[in-house]
Amino acid sequence: MFTHHCLAYTSFNFDKVVTVGPWPTILLCAALFLLTLLVVPFRRKFDLLFRSLYSQRHFSLMMREGRVLQERFFIFTLIFDTLVFALGVLIIMQHYDNILAQKMHVMLLFLLLFAVMMAMFWVKYLVNIIYTNLFEHPKELYPMSLYKFIFVTDAAILLFPFLILMQFTHHFFWIYCYIPLFLMLFVLYVYKLMKINPRQINLFNYFVYFCTLEILPYLLLAKLTAMI
Repeated sequence: MFTHHCLAYTSFNFDKVVTVGPWPTILLCAALFLLTLLVVPFRRKFDLLFRSLYSQRHFSLMMREGRVLQERFFIFTLIFDTLVFALGVLIIMQHYDNILAQKMHVMLLFLLLFAVMMAMFWVKYLVNIIYTNLFEHPKELYPMSLYKFIFVTDAAILLFPFLILMQFTHHFFWIYCYIPLFLMLFVLYVYKLMKINPRQINLFNYFVYFCTLEILPYLLLAKLTAMI
């Protein structure tokens, strides 16, 4: 009796979608404003920064620019990078119904993530100083720190459009499209670090340094987030 009816067939999709709210959109607008402040007055330097991970010539030009890590350009870019990554983690936590995302206000959780990521950057920079002095490679400190800054900035710039797509299309799968790009950037970053001083580098010391400084903090942060 139900085979001949005029009801339209409706398919249901039970996949989770990204939580829609005003705060992620406001934060995306803030990130776009920061990006505009970087591109307009520092266009040449921003272009060099974005290309330096892929081109040795651009990296050499970036080195000749002077102490980039001590300029206003560095501060604005670091704020943009941290904002984008903190927003990305916030959206992931909302998607997987993390207990912090359920109990804390969106902006309070974002500020907490922003502070944690900013602290991680400066702690790792301090450990970089200790590492280069401990193993008597003080000349490598600046190029290593610069490559780290370039990698973080490139990863944030590539993540930014994917966050926009996730927020306005409400589809979480865009983050999976970003993961291969991030892994390729990370491999290229490791390769560039290895080429800084290949003759004097101790592979065992470098392996210990890289695992403890570049990988372990993120694993601990992910584990802690998953356990909460």
